[in-house]
Amino acid sequence: MTPTRLNETSRSFKIDWTLLILILSLAVISVIAIYGAIPLTPSWVNGQDLLIKQVMWYALGFITLGFLIYMGVDRLFSMSHIFYWILIVLLGLLILDTYIDLPLIYPINGARAWIQIPGVGTIQPSEFMKIILIIRASEVIHTHQQYRLKMSYADDMVLFLKIAKILWLPLILIVLQPDTGIPIIIVISLIVMLAMSSIKPQWLIIGGFTAFIGLAGFIFMFETNPELLGRLMGGTYKLTRFYGWLHPEKYILTWGAQLYTALMAIGSAGLTGLGTASIALSFAEPQNDFIFAVIAKNYGLIGVGITMVVSLLFNLKLLLVALSYDGLKEKYMVAGLLGMLFFQQIQNMGMVVGLFPITGITLPLISAGGSSLLSYMIPLAVIFHMSSENKNKTAH
Repeated sequence: MTPTRLNETSRSFKIDWTLLILILSLAVISVIAIYGAIPLTPSWVNGQDLLIKQVMWYALGFITLGFLIYMGVDRLFSMSHIFYWILIVLLGLLILDTYIDLPLIYPINGARAWIQIPGVGTIQPSEFMKIILIIRASEVIHTHQQYRLKMSYADDMVLFLKIAKILWLPLILIVLQPDTGIPIIIVISLIVMLAMSSIKPQWLIIGGFTAFIGLAGFIFMFETNPELLGRLMGGTYKLTRFYGWLHPEKYILTWGAQLYTALMAIGSAGLTGLGTASIALSFAEPQNDFIFAVIAKNYGLIGVGITMVVSLLFNLKLLLVALSYDGLKEKYMVAGLLGMLFFQQIQNMGMVVGLFPITGITLPLISAGGSSLLSYMIPLAVIFHMSSENKNKTAH
């Protein structure tokens, strides 16, 4: 009996109650946070509807989780290429809508990233693609490592090309929506997966040095020739978020308004917060991008602390399950998932306190949104099976 075939076992399934409680805790935090965001939402957003839909999405998410566990999550790996091409078609339709007016596709904030489902809401294919990519990449890395004959730079380059082969098309389609947040998340998660594989460690030094040179070049051009930098980035307007990040007080009425408001909310909240009744401050996307600032404003240091601790414990639990598991393919997947979660958490929490520029990256499993929530249930089903196998291995 091989440990990597998750469904091929006669041993009973043992639920990981710690992991389940942590997911339920994130669900409770999400619902409470979105409830607190209702008074802060703009007039054209139905806050009550957002809350009801988040509860609905979590209910559907747990049903999906149970269904995947019951059906056998090994099929997720064997059928990942089918899901990959289905999502490629959906992403292609979103781009096609730019030229041909297709039904059920409507731009939101200038981006064509969602498909409308009547009576339900919107589905964002790119959110599911980011999960399918780490599942496919885990198979690619695992198969490559099984059949590699020697450790060499050339062999590592072959692996990089195999990853690039499944990455380039969805990445281009998502960037064209336009969306830069999810492509960044995808690239970082795949870098973490490759770093955890058996590639030569010198690649990490080369990658780190390249990133440092790129960052230094960006800073130099930002300070000396921002017009050229803006043209290289596809528009000088993209630099405004950096101006708002570096000088929120100077651009308090324009590009720095969101950060300045978030800093005011966090700074004035104190230990217990201002409460949900206080609407002296408002945010552009309180239920999504700025959900962490809403938690800080409403529930203070206590709310912020609980959110950070539960998120950290959730990450550590996933790591412990992976470390105890024998199969490498699933370990690669968990590495990608952890890279994805940790980056989103750090970026979302960090941007509202001024550590990073404002982006459209949400707080996973807490921000409002059904596609992101449902997509994370797919790898979580695999992790529940891994945990069960760990428990059975210990028992025997």
